[in-house]
Amino acid sequence: MLPRCFISKLRLLTCYCFITLGFSLAGAAEPVATGTAYVELQPTFTLNYGNTTKVRYLQAAVTLRVRDELAAVQVITHLDAIRHLVIMLFARQTEETVRSREGREDILREALEDVQELMIKETGEILVDRVLFTSWVIQS
Repeated sequence: MLPRCFISKLRLLTCYCFITLGFSLAGAAEPVATGTAYVELQPTFTLNYGNTTKVRYLQAAVTLRVRDELAAVQVITHLDAIRHLVIMLFARQTEETVRSREGREDILREALEDVQELMIKETGEILVDRVLFTSWVIQS
């Protein structure tokens, strides 16, 4: 099994090659951004949450919606930092927050704010316009 950092760099290189190849084939002088794109945070997050003596597990699949393919390439560059933010956010949640719909919406909102803040710090642009949970499983 390949290390996560190697896979992330491989994804970035692959995206860069496809984008570069597309621009050279089209003869475009300027990069063309095309529609909304999605970046899936892999692997799925599996971790414990809450601060009680009872062990509780959360498994969540998270996807980021970005403004276009060019933004996706920039976001992929920072996947490790984004994963760290999401892990820290999940780890500090209470059982009530994780179990309620309103709590999950609050987690999504906070994750979006954290990721956008990181992207502004790293790239000078927001890039991510939505965080989505594509799977959410809890065990308590």
